[in-house]
Amino acid sequence: MGEIISSNVITWERATRIVETNQLGELYRDQRTTDRYRVFKESCIANGESVVQFIVKHRLQWVSNGQVDVQPSSTRLFANENDVCFIPNEFPYNFSKDITHLVVWSKLRIPCDPNSSIGDVSPRTRCVIDKFIHRNFVEQLGMCDEDVLWFRNFPSLQSVVELSHVHVLLRNFPDAFYRAIVNTSGVVLEESEVDEIMNSD
Repeated sequence: MGEIISSNVITWERATRIVETNQLGELYRDQRTTDRYRVFKESCIANGESVVQFIVKHRLQWVSNGQVDVQPSSTRLFANENDVCFIPNEFPYNFSKDITHLVVWSKLRIPCDPNSSIGDVSPRTRCVIDKFIHRNFVEQLGMCDEDVLWFRNFPSLQSVVELSHVHVLLRNFPDAFYRAIVNTSGVVLEESEVDEIMNSD
């Protein structure tokens, strides 16, 4: 969780500015959500689980023969439906009520750019993520580009570092769209699409 706690609501315009300028450290939760997250972590510990174990078992339901299964089926990011799942963020940043905050989790590690001092993703990886998000929310669900944002937190800002994930922000997201995407992999990319991006000049 971030260190900033504030009751000031983050509007869509402010969220857009933060994401577009990559100033992700400016995102924050309010006190109530921060307290709920603390209680949740304590509950996980009391039950002998880590936060990531709880998420994998009970939210993503990535379990095989009673055991957590986070072994990726593909070596390409967002290219296999068994490796990906959209779920709500139960402890969202303090966004305005018109913003829906989802998280897409990936069994395959989303690598940091070795040339980034803050652990950002590489331009090519960013293109892969962008294509996947665009495929699902713009092409499939028909949302406008300007109503869709995504970001991957830098490692220093991640509350769950063991399993890769991307945050998705959606403005005025219809309930029907929510039901269509949550607890699914969405529409994954073809491996050839990922290869084309990653091998581009």
